[in-house]
This record gives sequence, structure tokens and C-alpha cells, in this order.
Amino acid sequence: MQKSMRTVWMRNLWLRYGLCLGIVVSLLPIAARAYSLDEPKKAPVIEGEYDMEITVTGAGIFPVELKVMRDEQGKLICESKDQIGVSFTGITVDDTGQVTLTGNYQGMAFEFKGKLEGDTMKGEFDISGYVGTWVATRRKPSQE
Repeated sequence: MQKSMRTVWMRNLWLRYGLCLGIVVSLLPIAARAYSLDEPKKAPVIEGEYDMEITVTGAGIFPVELKVMRDEQGKLICESKDQIGVSFTGITVDDTGQVTLTGNYQGMAFEFKGKLEGDTMKGEFDISGYVGTWVATRRKPSQE
């Protein structure tokens, strides 16, 4: 009788272990999905050279060459060349692709806000009476 009780108890013990293992294994995909959703998003890669057009309502389209890079500390910076005196000096991008370009025009500080979508940044602006849109398209690397 004693051996029989021990056998039943051992059998129940293995069944409980098996049941617990089955539950843990069945919860693994749920835990993996929750972990992937909880991972912090990374800001999109934005570094490169861009051909930019600033369209000022009533004044025309002004081309700008824009270069986005990182400084020694890893902070995003930008440089620009144009014929109208616009100087872009800073850029930020968040994990959703929202972009803010900062700079100045004839001593007046400004911000261009927009969105990064693939190889294109674009947005609208309204700065001290100047209203319009802007689009910057990343240049494709030349294959020489």
C-alpha cells in the first residue's frame, strides 16, 4: 500500500511538472511579442546630402544644398549652401520621423518643422510673414 501511494504521488508530481512546463512554453510567444513592442524605437537615419527647395508663396522657389551629419559627440548638425542667405545650422529628428531644421535668414532665427518619409523631408513654414513649403530629397550616392 505504501509503494502504491508513492507511485501515485510521483505520477501526480510529473503531471504537475508537465502541466507547468506546458503553460510556460505556451506563454513564450506572448512574452516575446510584448518584449518587441516594449523595445524603444530608434530615430530614423537622416545623415546625408539633400537637394532642398524652399517655395515661398508669392516669391518663388529657392534651391538649397543641405548636408546632415554628426559631430564628434554624435549630435546631428547640418550645413547649407544657397544664393539667398538662408543658413541651416541644426536639425533634430524624433523616433516618429518628425524633423525640425533650425537656422537663420539675414539674422532672423527660424525653425522649419516637417516629416521624414524615406529619403524625403518635407513640411510647411510661416515665419514673420514668409509662408510656404519645403522639400529636401536625399541625393543618391554616385557610383564611380
